[in-house]
Formats: sequence, C-alpha cells, structure tokens
Amino acid sequence: MRDVRMFLVMCAVAATAAFPYAVSAATFGGEVFGAYNTYSMEDVNDDIDALNAAGGDFDKFGSGMTGGLGLRMWASPQFMLAAHWEPLFLETDDSGVTLNADANSYQLTGGYFFPSTSNAKYGIGAGLGYYTLAGSIESPIGSTDADGSGVGFHVLGMGEWTVSPGFGITAGAGYRFADIEIDDSGGEKMDYSGFMGRVGLAFYLPSGQ
Repeated sequence: MRDVRMFLVMCAVAATAAFPYAVSAATFGGEVFGAYNTYSMEDVNDDIDALNAAGGDFDKFGSGMTGGLGLRMWASPQFMLAAHWEPLFLETDDSGVTLNADANSYQLTGGYFFPSTSNAKYGIGAGLGYYTLAGSIESPIGSTDADGSGVGFHVLGMGEWTVSPGFGITAGAGYRFADIEIDDSGGEKMDYSGFMGRVGLAFYLPSGQ
C-alpha cells in the first residue's frame, strides 16, 4: 500500500509540473513495461565474497528482470514527461539463509524527441529517481532488515512507435546512478547503478496521438 501511495505522489508531482501545458492540448496516457537491469552492488558483493570464502555458495548480485507502471504526458510532439514506479528484485540464498536487496524506484523523466514524419519517434531523456530499500537477511534463527532511501538519476535513449490511434510500443535504454546508503550500517551501500533497459506498451486518452 505504501508503494501505491508513493506512486500516486509521484504522479501528482508530474501533474503539477505539467500544469502550465494542460491548457495547450497536452496528451496524457499510461504505460506498462518490462525491464532488464544490471547492478553494481560492490559493497554487498564484497560481503557475499567473504561469506563464500567461509564456505557459503551465494550467487552475487549482478542483473535481473522486473517491470513497472507509468504515466506519460506529451506537452508537444517533441517533449514528454513521464512518472514511473519500478520495483527492483534481487535475492540470493544458500543453506536456508536468504540475502534480499529489493528496492522500489520512483522516477520522473523528461524527454526530447527529434522531429519525425513517421509513426516512429526517437529521443533522449534524463531524470531523477527516489529509491527506498526493502532488503533483509533471513536465516533459521531470525531476520534483519536493510532499510534506507536516497536519490539517484538516470539518462537514456527512448523510442515510441505508434501502432494505432491511442496505442504505442515504447522502449528505452540507458544508465542509472543510484548508490543508496543502508541505515545503521556504518556507511555500507546498496549500489543499483548500471544499465537499464525497458520495453513497454503505452495507452493514451481518446485525444492522444
């Protein structure tokens, strides 16, 4: 429920930013997408190396599949503002011990698309993300949470292909910078920095593109 509330807050921020354009025929819609990400996770992977050196057999954190939801607003055929919620899933286990590095990412992205006379648009974008950690270490004798939050940013190339009025295929690929400190850890961080790629479907209101 907290994740839904946070996503609604991000949507409200996006709507507020879009207000100056709301009277000038802006186009609004939603998006669902699948994503593939890579993660640096240097501190946590160092801990996993230490556990494996002591006899463990944990896989290190490196990459994973996920998905998300978003809202899109076209202020003009060239300028778009998007708000996304993307959960990040990372987990490894061995002999009843589970290391979990899940997080939620709430992103605002602005994009510029180059002029096009076809159904395909290509552009570049950048934005900020707010990351909330929801990790844990679980074992037969108990569990410990890994909480924290912080701000990251991202840059990416984007594309959208209109396949019918009000419906399009979306894609993006770029890099995320998100090195988030774990609360009460003495400075240890979960580093979600890495490649981010996604493919999705966009749906627009009847007045959409």
